Amino acid sequence: MAWTTRNITQRFGVPAAAGRPAAYLLATDGTRHVVYREAGGGGFPTGHLIELYCGDDDVWHHKDITAEASAPLASSDPAGYAFDAEGSQHVVYLSGGDGHIHELYQSDGWHANDLMEASGTVVRAVDPPMGWASRTHALQQVVFRGDDPRGVHLLTRGTGDDASWVQRPLTRLGGPTSASAPAGFAFDAAGTQHVHYVGDDQLIHEYLMDASGWHYAGDLGLNVGAAHDSLPQPLGYGFAADGSRHVPWNGDDVDTHEASNAGAGWSMLNLTQDRGAPQPLRGTPPSGYAYEANPQAPVATRHVVYTGDHGVVYEFWNDGGWHANPLTGGEGSFPAAEGPVGYADPGRGTQNVFYRSTGLDIVELRYKPGRFGPVDPHPIHGLR
Repeated sequence: MAWTTRNITQRFGVPAAAGRPAAYLLATDGTRHVVYREAGGGGFPTGHLIELYCGDDDVWHHKDITAEASAPLASSDPAGYAFDAEGSQHVVYLSGGDGHIHELYQSDGWHANDLMEASGTVVRAVDPPMGWASRTHALQQVVFRGDDPRGVHLLTRGTGDDASWVQRPLTRLGGPTSASAPAGFAFDAAGTQHVHYVGDDQLIHEYLMDASGWHYAGDLGLNVGAAHDSLPQPLGYGFAADGSRHVPWNGDDVDTHEASNAGAGWSMLNLTQDRGAPQPLRGTPPSGYAYEANPQAPVATRHVVYTGDHGVVYEFWNDGGWHANPLTGGEGSFPAAEGPVGYADPGRGTQNVFYRSTGLDIVELRYKPGRFGPVDPHPIHGLR
């Protein structure tokens, strides 16, 4: 695979980063976006959220979107997503200690919104929220764990100037209270949306939205086997090539796992042991995404990226069987301080992975077949 590495901070002079960045693609104009908390003196977050954006010219630009929107400062890492139905961008985060979820949205400039006030929600968030958008249903979704206690709640908004945010408690549909922050995604190829979380029973549970609406889909049959202070936030993804869906996470056994469902129920694979791969750096979650077939890469593949010891970013990839290889680690590379985030752009045939380095830089790893030369990391024993 042809991967390239670029230190965005050093190359384009963008502000230093604190915490884990969020990354997304705005498909309506093909721009890449990264949002993160700015690092100030001593590497501590200033509360300002910085947006990086890049078009086909491959030049990264930046702006302070909290300042542009006159928004409250962030006390949590952000989550970001594009809402293609409106061609808009959205960033959600916590500010202060009042449990309010704040939204920044881009529409002829960045604007701010308090989602608790907008939806009339009296429950307060106890963890950073997670957001996504569904093209199939033309909806925005933000999921969070509440203080009611530990219920799973969903904030939803449709399209148009008259659309408003509505809150619903998913936990009332069944399922236990949540022991960790929930996460969700849209599987547009299947016309479904999914929320996963770890319950107090240490099992991963699922809420599913289909043509009949939201309902509790049961547990995945998998005990995460983690200490209470290291429970994962299980962020899944769909694979249109075979209609399957997948949930990767790092366990308390310091291995990377993935649960998969191709229609016959859930199964689990320990990717670390299966491939003899290095273990993940404790406390750094993985990111999974689908690289659907496109003119430059006719075979669809699945990918899970994670940070290992010494800050090396690794990739598991599946073209019918699992493989593993390091994406960084060569001379002059930039060790990762957080788990990477990734997504694919099949329209351009690229894969895009971003992470924060130990030097507080934002680093971009990019794959494009047939155009760029490969990264040449030092060989790492056991990986091919």
